[in-house]
Formats: sequence, structure tokens, C-alpha cells
Amino acid sequence: MIGILLALQVSNWNQKHNQLKQEHKILLSLKADFVASKERLLFTMKAQKRTVLYSTILLKMYEGKIPRAPNDSIKTFVAFGAYGWYRAELLTGAYEALINTGNSELIRNDQLTKILAEYFSILKSGFEDQQNSMNRLNSIQTIIAPYALQLGSSRLRSRIGLDAIKSPKEDEAINFLFKQDAFFGHLYNKTTVEELRYTIQEEMLDKINNILDILNQEIEQHQ
Repeated sequence: MIGILLALQVSNWNQKHNQLKQEHKILLSLKADFVASKERLLFTMKAQKRTVLYSTILLKMYEGKIPRAPNDSIKTFVAFGAYGWYRAELLTGAYEALINTGNSELIRNDQLTKILAEYFSILKSGFEDQQNSMNRLNSIQTIIAPYALQLGSSRLRSRIGLDAIKSPKEDEAINFLFKQDAFFGHLYNKTTVEELRYTIQEEMLDKINNILDILNQEIEQHQ
């Protein structure tokens, strides 16, 4: 009888030990995804901030609030401001594997389980107004298309093998740009959307940091 009880205790201990090992592995996988997602989001937010800044400078020049910048600077503002559009592809693989394998019950921290479900629900629903921004970008590119070559920044032209020699129509292209009221109307609307997207990205970053804090605490308990 005693031998049977000891065998059951050993079996239960082994089962619990294996579950803890599985949980630890799951926590590490989740952390790796969230660390990578944070890096991607920070990169996107940096580019997003630049997009809003450059677009705002163009709008101020259009309104006459600041002097018109040199042509090269204007082309940069167009390329990375008006044309700027960025989205972070946040990772979901570890969480999807957790759900698909039915191992979510291995995570003992109820707070972590809840916040993970909330985070991925927001992510799945689309946490940014991406389509509105993309529609504005398409309108901007259509308006500027007749002079797109002349307004291309040196950096972007070199990427596709074009020279950076100043076009004889560059001044004409710049003057054309600042006469396009519709361009700046769409740019204004796009910039407001991009600013909102940045705010939402900040909120997602806070959620990621919160989840990473909890994950780190849980992982430390396994050491």
C-alpha cells in the first residue's frame, strides 16, 4: 500500500515538474515574441514621428507660416513625410501556438492570461486606422504623379538605380506641388490620421511593456 502511494506521489511530482517545464518554455517563447514586437513597434514609431514632422513642415510652408525650404529638403519632406506610411508587423506565433495546442491552462498567472487575451484581441481587430491612411496616400500620389520623377529624393532614386542629377524641371515640379490645394488637403487629413495612429501605437507599446514585466516576473520564479 505504501509503495503504491509513493509511486503515485512520484508520478504526480513528475507530472507537475513537466508542466512547470512546459510553462517555462511557453513563457520564454512569449517573451521572445514580445521583445521582437517591441523592437518593430519602436522602429515604426520613430518613422511615424518623422512622417508627421515632415508633413507638418510641408503644410506650414504651404500656408506661408515658414519660408519655403530648398528643393532637396522639400523632396525629402515629400518622400518621407507625404509619402510616409509605416506599420509594425507584431508577432503572434507563440500565442497562436499556445492556443492551438490547448496548453493555455499551463499558464498559472490569471492576470497574464487575461492581459494576453485582451492584447491579441485588439491586435486581431486592427488597432490602427490603416486603410484611411492608405487611401489618403493613394490620393496624394495620384495628384503628384505628373512630377513624381522630378520630386523624387536622391536617396529613393538611388535605390532603384536612377542618378541624383538635378532635373531641369525640378523648379517647375516644386512650383506645381505648392499650387495643388487638393494635395495639401489630403496631406492634412493623412497627417491627422498618422498622428492618431502614433498615439495608438504608444498605447500598444505600454501594453507590450506591461506584458513583458509580468513575463519577466513569471520567468524569474522558474529560475
